[in-house]
Amino acid sequence: MRPTPEELFKAIQTGIGAFFAPELQTLYAQSQMAVGMTLFGIALRDYDSAVPDLVEANAQLRAMLADATAALAQIERDGVRAELASMPALPDPAASMRLSALRAEHDGLRAAFCALAPIIEPAADEPALAPLRPVRAALIDWLSADSKKRVVPILNN
Repeated sequence: MRPTPEELFKAIQTGIGAFFAPELQTLYAQSQMAVGMTLFGIALRDYDSAVPDLVEANAQLRAMLADATAALAQIERDGVRAELASMPALPDPAASMRLSALRAEHDGLRAAFCALAPIIEPAADEPALAPLRPVRAALIDWLSADSKKRVVPILNN
C-alpha cells in the first residue's frame, strides 16, 4: 500500500528524530533540528484543508476581479483601457481538485491583480478612480487575511 503524503511527512520526521537527532552534539545543531521538526509540523498544519482553501480563495479572487472589471468599465480616464488590455487572460477554473491545478489557477488570478495594481492602488486618492475604491479595500483586506494565514511563527522572530 502506498503511503499518503501526510504519512510520508510523519515518517520522515520520525526517522530524522530517531536516527539523526541523537548524533547532534552541539546546542546549535540540536536547536536547528528542533526548528526543522517544527517546520514539518507546520507543513502538515493546513494539509487537510489545502484544496478547499484554494477553491475558496480562487472564488474570492474571481469575484474581486469581476468587481474590478465592472468598476473599470465606469472609469473614463486615459490609461484605464490600456491597463485592461495589458491584463493577462484569466485562467480557466481548475479542471481538477489537484493542488497543482488549483495553485496554477490561483497564481494566474493573482497575476491579473498584479497587472491591475498600477490602476487599483491610486484609487484611494484619485477621484477619477473612485469606482475602484471598494475593490481596492476588499483586495487589501483579502491580502492581509491571506498573509496572516501564512504566518510561520518560528520564522517571524
